[in-house]
Amino acid sequence: MANDPMLDMFIFENVQLTERLEEILIDCEQKGGFTEEHINEIFRIMHTIKGSSAMMEYDSISTLAHHLEDMFFYIREHSDVTPDTGEISDICLNAADFFKQEIAKIQTGAPSDGDTSAYLGRISRYMDILTGKTGAPPPSEDEKAAAVMGVTGAAPAKPDAAGGPASFYTAHITFDDGCKMENIRAYQIVNVLSDYAEKVETVPPDLLEDCADEIISNGVTMNIFPDAPIETIRDVISETLFVKQFDLSAGDGGGTGPAVPAAPITPAAQTAAPAAPEIPAPPAAAAPPAAAQPKEATPMQAKQSAPVVNELPVPQLSEIKQNFISVNVDKLDKLMDLMGEIVISVSMVVNNIDLAGLQLDNFEKASAQLLKNTGDLRDIIMSVRMLPISSTFHKMSRIVRDTGKKLGKEAELVIVGEETEVDKNIIDNLSDPLMHIIRNSMDHGLEDSREDRIAAGKPTMGRIVLEARNSGSDVIISCTDDGRGLNRDKIFEKARANGLVSRNADEYTDKEIYQFIMLPGFSTNDTVTELSGRGVGMDVVRRNIEKVGGTVDLDSTPGAGMTVNIRIPLTLAILPSIEISVGKNNYLIPTLNIREAFKPDSKDIIIDPDGNEMIMYRGECFSIVRLHRLFNVETDITDFKDGIMIMIEDDAHMTCVFADVMVGEEQAVVKPIPKFITERIGNIYGISGCTLLGDGSISLIIDVKSLTHNAR
Repeated sequence: MANDPMLDMFIFENVQLTERLEEILIDCEQKGGFTEEHINEIFRIMHTIKGSSAMMEYDSISTLAHHLEDMFFYIREHSDVTPDTGEISDICLNAADFFKQEIAKIQTGAPSDGDTSAYLGRISRYMDILTGKTGAPPPSEDEKAAAVMGVTGAAPAKPDAAGGPASFYTAHITFDDGCKMENIRAYQIVNVLSDYAEKVETVPPDLLEDCADEIISNGVTMNIFPDAPIETIRDVISETLFVKQFDLSAGDGGGTGPAVPAAPITPAAQTAAPAAPEIPAPPAAAAPPAAAQPKEATPMQAKQSAPVVNELPVPQLSEIKQNFISVNVDKLDKLMDLMGEIVISVSMVVNNIDLAGLQLDNFEKASAQLLKNTGDLRDIIMSVRMLPISSTFHKMSRIVRDTGKKLGKEAELVIVGEETEVDKNIIDNLSDPLMHIIRNSMDHGLEDSREDRIAAGKPTMGRIVLEARNSGSDVIISCTDDGRGLNRDKIFEKARANGLVSRNADEYTDKEIYQFIMLPGFSTNDTVTELSGRGVGMDVVRRNIEKVGGTVDLDSTPGAGMTVNIRIPLTLAILPSIEISVGKNNYLIPTLNIREAFKPDSKDIIIDPDGNEMIMYRGECFSIVRLHRLFNVETDITDFKDGIMIMIEDDAHMTCVFADVMVGEEQAVVKPIPKFITERIGNIYGISGCTLLGDGSISLIIDVKSLTHNAR
């Protein structure tokens, strides 16, 4: 199932359509009504979902989309009707959730068997309200066909072989270069045309066979026996994605027999009366001798006999090239892994110890060029995986809308920096944290009533700002609300009751106290509700962000609001790090977690009654971790004045690690600890992974989280 290109295309396109549907509905609800353009677009989305799901035989999705299509057809065709924006948004957003739920089942190989009865019942009840309970019949397929193409009026009468409109039409279609799955795209056209035609015959005859190469070379030919206006047939083809150009000519009424030349279908014909146009026959010509007359033209010959080309209504369409292709993300993951191996291999060649001390000018030049090309290749491969964060941000509009309705609060979501790009793996792990942050802001942050906000001197509508910006090799995502802010005293008292504090309140900074709300099971709510009170929301935020190598920081101003800052690396594949040395061993510390490095002064060292070492630095006291003791490494540098102190940070908690020397920067290709080691001795405390250095040696990556946690 996962390797079926037809299924992959169905899932991809329907996920995109569902997300676009949600964006339109949220936008219309915020603006207080549907524009004609929005109604048309929603109608087309439902029509497309209906057609593609029917083609794939996912009846539950097709049925629900069909009824929504009927509803928007009625709204579109009755301008005197004023639809209830809130009710329609609820209906359609619930339907979008159903579509996503069914698509999720399909992705896992489960049957799409969702029950649509409740959704259809709500649509039916609202249609009774729209129609004044007149029991207006749903639109016919011909009427909807006209609506899809922007044509009004009844369908034409059945064509007559003795005269009048042609009995069938021949279309020859070619697709954009490199669009892929040409046979599946042709099959989709046939499936849509089946709503407007008695039958469609194709060459190649079986489009579900492996005939993509044949279609790339020769195109696909379709004999179409229409039940709808020829303008409808033409527009179905022209509005299909990736169609490069097509010919459309009238047949002679003889089934799959020869097609005869026909007048071109001009733009003027598109705006004419809805009935099928009379396509005039060409002037009579002298018949050739009987011996010279062909017995019967093939469909391909029929195409050649009608040289009229109907290009899409875009200037110079034949010169437009398809610049985008869909690539399975697993292939990108493997490509990125291979790129990491190449980076290591190049570094091992360039820094080979066997070449030390040799004067090799040509080698130096060649290796410099190799390093440059490898770096450029790495950057390009990484950029392929980078996606704008806009899609994730816009999904949060739905969370604000739904949560506001449940809580009876009004709020607007302001998005800043949506064009910022992040690695796809990180985007996949951002949705849940952002959802919990938004819900937390709506539930805990914003005031409970309009009166409370007015009394606080704020606008009646709450405001949540979601912002993304680049900061070096990291991305910072901020979520700020203008609500009540965090209650420092209440959080501290709850932490004390849970046994989480060992000092007085004035010995903790505000940020240290705020971090308590991100611990598992911690909640200041006295009662459990549908949205909060279990203490899992902000814990999910912290765990998911740490999973992608990021950190979470909280800031708040009482009475003015709260800000959650998420700092994450642009990509997970290559980790910017600082290399340090302890004895004969090398270690890497992620640059993201380094606050600063300094030479310690022995007079600032403090030893507590338990023998723990600490250092006073800039008026604050920090725990010290001697790496040579932690990892049992022999070294001559044990006096603080001879080594280097590196301050590391995680979750706003800082610890100082003592090492021999700081070597320099390193772009580490992160590798897990080999299984044969973890299976024998388990996970190694203080180590999160390893990497290969340029000289072929292995360097261990320091686990900053475990060191700072243990120090606390």
